[in-house]
Amino acid sequence: MSEVILSNKPNASQELESRIRRSDRKSNNKSDDIFNPSKTALIATYTEETTSTIRTTCPYCGVGCGVLASVDAAGVVSVKGDPEHPANFGKLCSKGSALAQTLGSERRLTEPYYQNKQAVMQQHRPMQLSNDFNAIDISDEPLIKPTDWNNVLDDIATRLNDTIAKYGRDSIMFYVSGQLLTEDYYVANKFIKGFIGNNNIDSNSRLCMSSAVAGHKRAFGADLVPSNYEDLESCDLLVLVGSNMAWCHPILFGRFLAAKKANPNKKLIVIDPRRTDSCEFADLHLPIAAGTDTHLYNGLLHYLSEHSFSDTGYIEHGHGVDDALAAANVWSIEKVAQACQVSIDSILEFYQLVAAHDKTVTAFSMGVNQSKSGTDKVNAIINTHLLTGRVGKPGASPFSLTGQPNAMGGREVGALANLLAAHLDLDNSIHRQLVADFWQAPQPIAAEVGVKACDAADAILDGRIKAIWIMATNPVVSLPEADKFRRALAACDLVIVSDCSVDSDTVKCADIVLPAQGWGEKSGTVTNSERRISRQRALKPALGLAKPDWWILSQVATRMGLSGFDYDHPSEIFNEYVALTAFKNDPNQSASKNNQPRYLNLAKDLLMPILNRADYEVMPPFQWGGARITPTQVNLIAITPSDSASLPNFHHFHPHQRRQKTNKSDVKNRDKWHNTDFNPSTVNLRLITGRIRDQWHTMTRTGLAPQLNQHESVPTLTIHPNEAKQLGVEKGDYVQLHPRYEQILPNSEATTIDTNNVSKNADTDNENIEQKVLAQIVISDSMRVGDAFMPMHWSNAFASFARVGTLIPTVVDPYSGQPELKNSAIRMSAVPMQTLGKIMVHPDLQDTILVHLRAMTAHFKKEAIAGESQTASTNFELNGAGSSLSLPALTWSISRQANSVLITLASPAERTARQLLEPDFWQQFIDDYQKSVSDKWLTGNADDTLTVNSAFTLSKPEKQLRFISTQSEVRSEALNHIPSPLDSAMPSDQLLLAIYFAPKLMYLPSTHWLDSCFASTDAIPVQQRYKWLLAGRPATGYIDPGPLVCSCMAVGENIIINAITKQQCHSAQSVGKACRAGTNCGSCIGQINALIEEYAS
Repeated sequence: MSEVILSNKPNASQELESRIRRSDRKSNNKSDDIFNPSKTALIATYTEETTSTIRTTCPYCGVGCGVLASVDAAGVVSVKGDPEHPANFGKLCSKGSALAQTLGSERRLTEPYYQNKQAVMQQHRPMQLSNDFNAIDISDEPLIKPTDWNNVLDDIATRLNDTIAKYGRDSIMFYVSGQLLTEDYYVANKFIKGFIGNNNIDSNSRLCMSSAVAGHKRAFGADLVPSNYEDLESCDLLVLVGSNMAWCHPILFGRFLAAKKANPNKKLIVIDPRRTDSCEFADLHLPIAAGTDTHLYNGLLHYLSEHSFSDTGYIEHGHGVDDALAAANVWSIEKVAQACQVSIDSILEFYQLVAAHDKTVTAFSMGVNQSKSGTDKVNAIINTHLLTGRVGKPGASPFSLTGQPNAMGGREVGALANLLAAHLDLDNSIHRQLVADFWQAPQPIAAEVGVKACDAADAILDGRIKAIWIMATNPVVSLPEADKFRRALAACDLVIVSDCSVDSDTVKCADIVLPAQGWGEKSGTVTNSERRISRQRALKPALGLAKPDWWILSQVATRMGLSGFDYDHPSEIFNEYVALTAFKNDPNQSASKNNQPRYLNLAKDLLMPILNRADYEVMPPFQWGGARITPTQVNLIAITPSDSASLPNFHHFHPHQRRQKTNKSDVKNRDKWHNTDFNPSTVNLRLITGRIRDQWHTMTRTGLAPQLNQHESVPTLTIHPNEAKQLGVEKGDYVQLHPRYEQILPNSEATTIDTNNVSKNADTDNENIEQKVLAQIVISDSMRVGDAFMPMHWSNAFASFARVGTLIPTVVDPYSGQPELKNSAIRMSAVPMQTLGKIMVHPDLQDTILVHLRAMTAHFKKEAIAGESQTASTNFELNGAGSSLSLPALTWSISRQANSVLITLASPAERTARQLLEPDFWQQFIDDYQKSVSDKWLTGNADDTLTVNSAFTLSKPEKQLRFISTQSEVRSEALNHIPSPLDSAMPSDQLLLAIYFAPKLMYLPSTHWLDSCFASTDAIPVQQRYKWLLAGRPATGYIDPGPLVCSCMAVGENIIINAITKQQCHSAQSVGKACRAGTNCGSCIGQINALIEEYAS
């Protein structure tokens, strides 16, 4: 079969594809249901009669951990790590351990539907902060109109064909996700590049790893990751650059720490502006100024060369060595220390450690990639490895760690606007013809780079893109200038969104919504950060009408009249992809029109180059290219660091100036204004965004996992104590964040503008200027002075004012198009809140109570329009400086708990606070709920009764309210039941609602015990039930575990403090022995050590 794959005959791909199809159909019944789990899963299969265990792969970060998922007779899933998977050997981090909590029907999309986009976007728009309440004109059409697959697929096909006919092939775009499986990616890429006829497909992977791709291609001539996970264990020195591995890749960090424990001589260096949890184990932390990685590594290159650590035998055939060294020679240790704002001694220690350890691995991630100089950072790091020959050797290599489960699979397939397919290059005409021949494309593949992620909004708004299909991602939250992209979707002729979750802000912006399968339902392959391809397998039948993304795409393509998409099973797609990687790919022959050698050739890595369905189902994990790759072509890249690398990025008023380059005088002026733009009521900061330990992107999956939401249940901003003191805020206080603006004037001068003083009639982007973010303060000296960190995962579905993407201007790397997400100029203002609240509600009432709160806010808006009050947009004057804040009447966030939903609220408006403190306001909600439920009961047995009881305490002088509602159901059968001594004295009450408001956080109860009461109130003495619930805790004998520290083992802060103070546990290891905290993935060790430092004395 290999001769067929490598044949130069024009019809080789047709012959191979036909053999693939025949092979599959011989071994499979055509009537097999492709949406049911396979009958040949590796360990067992899902059946309704028995418990089964299925090998699959975790859908979170790029580590690609193996998972053993057990499904019992009732269909309940439990997970644990797969001890045989080479990525994790049985370990799972906090997110992987909670996978089972994300399954089920809650918050799922289960049927296709049409959506009245304008009406829904108005209803779910991010709450405005000013008096601009002009609503979009909404028709009387229903918000949602359900449909079936046959009709909606036909309609999409017709509308896409019509769009092409009217506006041309370039008018359509796909925006896909690292959550897709390789088979999904492959079909999407083939569909748009080969058959629609443009390269307008990009991925949210553009936001996380495209600079690594560009850097690899510049250095190695191909997108190669030379190393593997074993190198993390075998190296003598691990350098983490812009990677909080302890939180973002904890399983890999655990592998290194285990090796370091066995050999304490191993060293760890962390290079990061923040002191992250990874630094807890570091021998050296370099808190360099943001953006100065290139300065640091140019200096290292110069040091290694100057001290004769070059591997001349390795680099003698390399290119660009002299130019790279010449660019680096000006970077003395003193100059590097000044640029990086780190001591000379620390720089020298770093350089000496790297020089002394041949077995050095440099692992880098988002802190390097997400930068306007990300590609140069990648190459500056790789340069030092190339100079010393430390590439693709055991324990010695640069190592790019990806942030998504299948970002690697997507870039291998080619699903980015500047890639082609299977490591073939878009700018190579021979490669384009090769792919077109293989696909039998109806027209040549376009040579032009397609529309990239950060250009999509402009492409829609200027009319180039008329239809966009978004799959499994939430760009309305994650893209820079997120509100601009939202406006673009509102203006787009056709927006199609395929997703599995109703809690995606982007779903609310669609004309057509398609239910896609989620993890546990879909079946295919993924590639992790070490090039290991693993199977992701279905565990249970799909919910409702959800379908795989590859099936949806193939159906639309076929209905558009396109051939080559008649796939019946993902194995057919995988086989075709394998064949493409091998097509005209013979490394033993020189490059020619009929042979294009490349590293990626999956046919060489598989025992059989064609897999039937049964073989595909049991395919074990394998690494393409072998354990390590030693590139045959290496290039050192001359790097010239920017003088303005550490300056934060400002928003611009005029879209056409957004990518305009500034000259040195602009930079000097901007630096001057940045440092002197002082207002005592605000603090200027650099905003850094990123992931936190227990959340994933925009919460569409982790938002359903109670144990993950307890780690950080509200939007927070972490700042240095200096800034907290300057602004006069304490832990838990609210602040408002504003984007900072500058305007490049005709005389090349830049000026920063206070957005509070911008007139509504100014020539500005009003919606962006008005967009603010609210968060609660965390104070930590782990931050550099002047820097602030806010997590990126909060969306409008889970918090009213926390979409951090709205604060980030669009500034991209010139080589990769990757946006800079960790260097944005913002202002921070303190927000005095009139009342703070916690509402715990039964999950069934979550949407109902949010409607109630939105209705209250809408009422205040109407009053504001009528001039009756100013509560919808409250103005405050701070610190006597004459600066005012335009604030919302109410802000809230949602966090799923084990048995309830926690809604955290705050209001700066006095009238709103008074309303929230009125028991009648909440009783009206309960009355409405009881009436709606009672109406449903009327259709049942008339003798059944439903009782909803409420109780409250109100202290107006102290501005505190506590309000409880419970529900009792008495069925008619129970009325004829003869009581026994075992019966309880009263029927059990279901806790529906627990509300607590106070002027300070300290007066609000902990939620742990209250959450357990939503499962059952039987443990509370009947006579004390409302007293305890109103108090928020039992009268005696209860130890509140406190905020969750260890998600894996569900250990709270107070339990750890008790181990420290009462059991004399003064090390993380002894704490682990006492209460199991920190004994799984280890990502909470830093927090445990901080508690030991605070309480051990």
